[in-house]
Amino acid sequence: MTEQANRPDLTKLTLTLYWGNILLGLTLPWVVRIAHEVYTNHVSVISASQSLRRQLFAPGYNLFLVGAMNAVPFVIFALFVLLHLGRAHLCEPPTIPRRIGGVLGGAATLLGVSLWAHIGTVAYPDAQGALVYFFLPFYLLALIPLGYAVGRRLGRG
Repeated sequence: MTEQANRPDLTKLTLTLYWGNILLGLTLPWVVRIAHEVYTNHVSVISASQSLRRQLFAPGYNLFLVGAMNAVPFVIFALFVLLHLGRAHLCEPPTIPRRIGGVLGGAATLLGVSLWAHIGTVAYPDAQGALVYFFLPFYLLALIPLGYAVGRRLGRG
């Protein structure tokens, strides 16, 4: 495949990962909350969504702040994706799959750790559970390079 034929696909992938990371980072806590309520309380998705809407800015819940705090590492990673993959077409052709693998590894790490933390916090609430929401962005930011390195190593194949 030539460089010119590969460029539109790479641009589409870059923009999809960019906007997908931002959207996923903001909405992941809310999706986990809705899914947990549907699964444990056996209510409809509409009822769970209405409950989420009531708790979005409510004192003691403030789920909008939880989503905003969770989105910070995803937005930083999305900017990295835009800068890193946006200029990948200028690199040597063998480095493009490695860059894509690294970005996908970082995204998988962000998604996996964030999903695990939110499911654990929602499923087993306690008084100190809210501390997870404060420390999670720092943990996610620290794990991005690890996920990128593993993905880049696997992308060599």
